[in-house]
Amino acid sequence: MPELRIIYQSDHFKIEADDALAYVRTEWLHPVDDEQFMLESMRSHATVTATRAEKMLMNAEFVSAVSPVTKDWLANIYYDLFTHTSLKKMARVMPDNLFRKLAMESVVARAEATDELTYEIRDFPSEEEAVNWLLER
Repeated sequence: MPELRIIYQSDHFKIEADDALAYVRTEWLHPVDDEQFMLESMRSHATVTATRAEKMLMNAEFVSAVSPVTKDWLANIYYDLFTHTSLKKMARVMPDNLFRKLAMESVVARAEATDELTYEIRDFPSEEEAVNWLLER
């Protein structure tokens, strides 16, 4: 299991890393507005870039409902940014809320449809399953 150190924490979002495992973990602590969502999301990209992480866990159990504008940003810009990093695998722990889960799935489907992503994204119902997939050899 990863030995995590906190890289960044706000009232809304936490980023942790294990450099030895080239692993970054992000977690939404509660829902936020769209502007805060984009700002905090960019911090995870900066951390992956700075640490040269190959594996990223995004715990989105408490993610906000995102607007159509933010969905477009995620699908067309955010996920593409990671293609210019060392990232190989991204695991997302999905919210229980069906509406939010479907919104997150649709964003990734749009991003993957470009055939430009250089890493694999998978969704999981629990963090344990996500970590197991990320750390498998």
